[in-house]
Amino acid sequence: MKKIDAIVRAEKMPHIKERLRELGVAGMTISTVMGWSKTRELHLQWRGLPVSYDLIQRTKFELVLPDSQVKEAVEAIIESARSGENGEHGDGMIFVSNVDHLMNIKHLG
Repeated sequence: MKKIDAIVRAEKMPHIKERLRELGVAGMTISTVMGWSKTRELHLQWRGLPVSYDLIQRTKFELVLPDSQVKEAVEAIIESARSGENGEHGDGMIFVSNVDHLMNIKHLG
């Protein structure tokens, strides 16, 4: 089993969630997170004045899947999260790690 952590642009969440549902992903956790990347700041204007944000809001998906579903799920996340044909800085990151044990609390005891 593998755990997928995907941190993506918040506005991409509905599309990614629907694509994963279409693939038959049984469950996922979705959280609102904040962070920064290499550029560290986002420069915008508010009422004509420059404003810098050092923490940018993102959405984090957490999934635990059998090895057989991982490649398809990662490809779906990439396709749904990418801006434009080639992607842009800030589209997100995907981490895939091994899961040694998975226990459902309902079935313990």
